[in-house]
Amino acid sequence: MSFINPWALLLLPIAYIPFWLKSHQGQMYSWNEMIPEDVFSDRFNLAIKIITSLLLASIVFAIAAPHGPDQNVMKVGKGAQTVMVIDRSVSMDHPFAGDSTSGRAAEIKSAAARRLITKFIDSRPDDMMGVVAFTNSALYGIKITPNRDAIHSAINAATSSGINQTNIGAGITEAVVLFDNIQSSGSRAIILLSDGAGKLSPRVKVRIQEELTKKHLNLYWIVLREPDDVSIFSKNEYAEGMAPAAVELDLFFKSLKIKYKAYEADNPTALQSAIQDIDAREKNLIQYSVAIPGHDYSRDLIVFALLCSIFILIIKNLRVHSWEAA
Repeated sequence: MSFINPWALLLLPIAYIPFWLKSHQGQMYSWNEMIPEDVFSDRFNLAIKIITSLLLASIVFAIAAPHGPDQNVMKVGKGAQTVMVIDRSVSMDHPFAGDSTSGRAAEIKSAAARRLITKFIDSRPDDMMGVVAFTNSALYGIKITPNRDAIHSAINAATSSGINQTNIGAGITEAVVLFDNIQSSGSRAIILLSDGAGKLSPRVKVRIQEELTKKHLNLYWIVLREPDDVSIFSKNEYAEGMAPAAVELDLFFKSLKIKYKAYEADNPTALQSAIQDIDAREKNLIQYSVAIPGHDYSRDLIVFALLCSIFILIIKNLRVHSWEAA
């Protein structure tokens, strides 16, 4: 057992107060020997003092917040260890291209991403997931964990407003680091969600290639594109070094000796289809450990203190009524 607030144990001597008051009150009376001995009352009074002392001690221990040891429980399920790498550039706050004839604005890209990723997470209870956002640099979200509340908070933060930069290389290199301190469950993937691409330096390319291959990571890239953007699936041919950044990045990912798939989405429905396809592809048997917090004894102690208080109040009222009746 350990304590969250061990300093509170310094207050433990106050549990002696009921016994100290007894000896002090005994000096207030003279001719005490003339009073007939009442063994029952003496023992009952001692019991009241003990209960009061336990009441005070339980409150002190409750403030100290004792709790039992944490436990790690192994679980087996279907899913993957996944890191979401989310673009936080300001363009993600723009809506998908709307239908000009309908007069309605389409859904904001970041809002659609948050909604669909949240649904994706909730549909995969056995997944362990980490989150990384990126703009001009990588922004750590959360380590790979099965904690749903923590993942949802990180997703909400990663889909908030950002700045006008798209450094995909920083996002991916930060994501691969999250796999360093966690044992492989057999299925590991990075899901990159962006509405643009950037140039990767040769050094970053080498590192991404080495890390993705060494750690056996699958890579999925969902491109949120505008209708006028160049499609990475187009059959256009470009001179060397003249291809658009998105096409070059797609070719680089294809050159890696890993499992890689790209998607393009220009509306929430297409984005949902891409996420559903990834969901179907990444459902393998995985084994992982879940940390279960130790038992918190504070509530038990407060309940015990409450019961002691009720008992003392009842006894006090009984004594008063008996005195008045006499």
